[in-house]
Amino acid sequence: MNRDGTRQRDADEHRWAAVVSDGSALGDRAAGPVDLIVREFAEHLGGLARVMVRPVTVDAADAAELAAGIRALGAEAGPILLTHADPERTRLVQQDLRDGGMPLVLTDQDATAIALTAAVLAAVADRPPASRIGKVVVAGAQYLPILAPLLAAAGVGDITTWNASDAVAFPLRHVVYGADAIVDLVGALPGWVDDDRHAEIAVITRGAARTAPCAAAGLLRAALRDPATTFDLATYRTAARALVSAHAVDLPFTQRNAQVLADRVTDAVRSPINTLHVAP
Repeated sequence: MNRDGTRQRDADEHRWAAVVSDGSALGDRAAGPVDLIVREFAEHLGGLARVMVRPVTVDAADAAELAAGIRALGAEAGPILLTHADPERTRLVQQDLRDGGMPLVLTDQDATAIALTAAVLAAVADRPPASRIGKVVVAGAQYLPILAPLLAAAGVGDITTWNASDAVAFPLRHVVYGADAIVDLVGALPGWVDDDRHAEIAVITRGAARTAPCAAAGLLRAALRDPATTFDLATYRTAARALVSAHAVDLPFTQRNAQVLADRVTDAVRSPINTLHVAP
């Protein structure tokens, strides 16, 4: 039985989620064979979501071949998580598949952006309402293009994106002045961020994305449970809000707590009160 009293439906529906990769983001850094890495990650997500998650490794030289490999999975394949693939290739594949009628394609970049958005929301949660969601600087925005739109969907009204190529005309020291939070995707912040002028700025690094697997697991489970689930900015915003408490308190990141967070994401995105559309 599910927590809402309904019958477990995975076996009856014969549908499963898939974790798919061509290993193009790993290169020589891979800690083992790509299929082993993908299988271990699929097992981890399946454990968090408590649904069937199958690993799929595709031998692909480009985005077109990776997309073709996913299309070949068949009708029983449900939502897809693309991971450990070249980020630009991943974005191309996601858009290609969505344009072709496969909307339930999530990427590891999406999951990372959800987790980082939750970290930003948690970092400013204890500030006065009038300034709670103020200026946020995303340093290295090119590495996670979806983050700025997701922060905007979550209510951040002043977002500045910065990349290393902007440093000559717009030094980061000046860009971050007056910011409430900085999301540092490249480790670009030197020691001056700790001086008195910047003492109130919350600094969020990629390490704050520890809840990304919970976001991915919760979204995959929601898509298997409810055919009305969509993977879009409105859904990602809802998932980020569901994860805020994990960042706001010192939550021991045990398997059980991670499962609770995955469940929280599933419940949040399936709730009828979260149907407000956010334009892409």
